[in-house]
Amino acid sequence: MKSLIISTAAICLLITGWFFISPNKTQGKADIINKSHVLKQLNFTLPDLNGRPQQFSQWNGKVVLLNFWATWCPPCRREIPDFIEVYEQYKDKDFMIVGVGIDDENEIAEFVKELAVNYPILVGGRAAMQVSRQYGNHSGALPYSIIVDKQGNIRFRAGGLISKDKLLNQINPLL
Repeated sequence: MKSLIISTAAICLLITGWFFISPNKTQGKADIINKSHVLKQLNFTLPDLNGRPQQFSQWNGKVVLLNFWATWCPPCRREIPDFIEVYEQYKDKDFMIVGVGIDDENEIAEFVKELAVNYPILVGGRAAMQVSRQYGNHSGALPYSIIVDKQGNIRFRAGGLISKDKLLNQINPLL
């Protein structure tokens, strides 16, 4: 019974975060950053699946989708196949996707192998959630994504699932 209550509370928090992450309710779960309110990317270091530290700044000069996700998160699992497809299509056009898994490293590795994820995956746990908060994810919603332009400006933030069309609409003008 206790685990059911905890699970229900976690789901409610996720849903609440999903709907209230953006102050602009007309855009639903997304926050499109206009030029007068541009935020700069933050640099951070997290290990990849091989345990090697990776600095986010290594992708400076590219349009980057930074996606915080977990293997136990259904919307995360739904959007990753689209990310794989978009990355394959745009990787030669100064576009990068960086996934940050927040759960168990072994489960992340198994999931990445199963789906043949073709972009870098970092492993973060609690540290990744702190990074996510620094990028505006104050409710802790997953998935949580930001898009950084080639100049290092955050141009888009979204809590919740990002459709392939929404992603393409956001990255195409930046490439």
